[in-house]
Parts: sequence; C-alpha cells; structure tokens
Amino acid sequence: MKLKAVLLDLDGTLIDSIPLIMESDLATIKEFGFSVSHQKLRELSNLHSRDIAYYLMDLNRTNFCLEDFIEFRRSYFEKLLKKHKVNGLWFKGAKNFLKEINEFFPLALVTGSRHRFINQVFDKSTRNYFKSIITSDDVEHKKPDIEPLQIAIRKLKVKKEEIVFIGDSVIDGLMCQRLGVKFIAKIGGISTENQLKKFNPIFVARDFSEITSFLARVFS
Repeated sequence: MKLKAVLLDLDGTLIDSIPLIMESDLATIKEFGFSVSHQKLRELSNLHSRDIAYYLMDLNRTNFCLEDFIEFRRSYFEKLLKKHKVNGLWFKGAKNFLKEINEFFPLALVTGSRHRFINQVFDKSTRNYFKSIITSDDVEHKKPDIEPLQIAIRKLKVKKEEIVFIGDSVIDGLMCQRLGVKFIAKIGGISTENQLKKFNPIFVARDFSEITSFLARVFS
C-alpha cells in the first residue's frame, strides 16, 4: 500500500535528549533517597514519571508524595532543556530531514513528552513541519498504548497501513507492533539495536540520510 504519512517520536529520535532525561531521573531518584545502577537507570528512563515512582515504591516497600516526585523530575528536566538549548539538541540532519520529507508526506509528532517541553525545543519553523503534534497531555493512555498513534492517524485522515513510524525505543516498537504499523528503528536513542530488532522494524537506521534513502527507494 502507498505511503501517505510519516510519524515520528521526539526524544532520542529527533533530539538528543536521552542524556538529559537520564540525568533528571538520577537527580530525582537521589532527591527522594534512592539509588539505582546505571543499567536500571537506563531502563527506568524509558518510563513515565509516575511509573518510575511506583517502581521505587514497590521495590523499597515505601511511599512518598507522588506529585512531588513527578514535579521535581519535570522541573529538573525543563531546567536542563533550557541550559542545553543553546548548544543545540537536534540530531545532525534531523531538521533537514523534516524539511525534505514534509514536501512529500504530511508529518505528525507522537511523543511521550509534554507541551511544556515541546515549547522549549521547537521554534516556529520546526513546529510548522508537523500537521499534527500529539503529546502525553493530549491522551488518556500514553505510549506504548496505541491511543496516541490512533489519534495522529485520525487527524491525518489516513489508514494505519498507509503510515510509517520512526522511533528509537522499545516503547515505540511495542506501540507500532500492537497497532500493526510499519516501524523504522533509529539507533542512537534510549534502546539498543538488538532491543529494537525484536519489534521487526522494516528498516534500522543510524542517521536521517539512511532513512531518506530508504523511503525514496521503497515508497517512491
């Protein structure tokens, strides 16, 4: 079936924010009196704030103010975004990819981030590349639930067979697998190549030039 739209993740896919996410997670975990290994930290950084808090509660058989934990993590991450924005968070070739692909396909962003973080990253030109932006603020059930993907598909007025989703994490792969959407795995984010291959991506890419070539070759 012909490709009619391209959907993308944000963190770890378009922007190199995973180190900042992990730093904010580590700071939050320490702030609330816990410690984790580097490997466990990487696993937890795949999760939403609430899920990380529940993991710590269950593991340590204790409880703490959930909202305080969530807000501390969000605020810490937002400070890091502001601090590093001047150095540029966008992966090499990401903005050019959006500009080029936007000429052929409508784009949608499907991210677990919130609007408050999107506003820190996007300027007017990059925001305008997207016909639709779906964040965790816009859904009841976050990724890897299929709801964010379904909303984007509905807004773009396409069928699930007519899209491809580009993401960097097992969360993205699982979401696509659950809905039966073609998945392009981009290396360099939160999940390893071996982890991503478990979700049968139609292509595994290391940069956006490879994705551009693949789309032109397969869907032109």
